[in-house]
Amino acid sequence: MDVKDILSSRVIHFASMFNEEVELGVIQYPDHYYVYASICNERGEFLGVGKDLVDRDAARKALKELYIDAYDSFK
Repeated sequence: MDVKDILSSRVIHFASMFNEEVELGVIQYPDHYYVYASICNERGEFLGVGKDLVDRDAARKALKELYIDAYDSFK
């Protein structure tokens, strides 16, 4: 996908279940949503991505991947 194909984009910040700031970026393309979720903390930088036809489902996929990457590593 090219930048000219982007229909809209937004960035949301919120606190994770461990009270760390999460950045969620939502990008709308003509045929799908691409969502990235990231956390930067003293343990490093963590990223999750999700793609789906619905923005909420893409966000769930990105957050699930992010939480597994960021929080399963220190259980």
